[in-house]
Amino acid sequence: MKKSVFITGALVFLISISGCYYDNKTEMYGTAVCDTANPTYTAIIQPMINQNCIGCHGSSSPSGGVSLTTYAQVIVVATKGNLEGTMNQSGGYALMPPGGKLSACKLNQMAKWIRNGAPQ
Repeated sequence: MKKSVFITGALVFLISISGCYYDNKTEMYGTAVCDTANPTYTAIIQPMINQNCIGCHGSSSPSGGVSLTTYAQVIVVATKGNLEGTMNQSGGYALMPPGGKLSACKLNQMAKWIRNGAPQ
């Protein structure tokens, strides 16, 4: 009798906790979910460039003569294909940033932003 009560109690407990879940994707998966739906320059691209590119491409004498400090400057490089080419190290472009390739999420966001017409 005690054994069946224990088993029943254990089953009820297990069933009750199996319904618990996190509804926060970061807590569930440990990392932020990659949002590629509608990336804009202000929300996604500018922070990415500030974090990964401005160190070399933001001074008064930018590396390779490429300045990425304004939307107008970034859009010129992006529409020529140079920005995506260097980030993906494709078509003979040198890999940028020099420290290593950006995450697949960031590369997908950049590609989608360019395909969407590079909205500000």
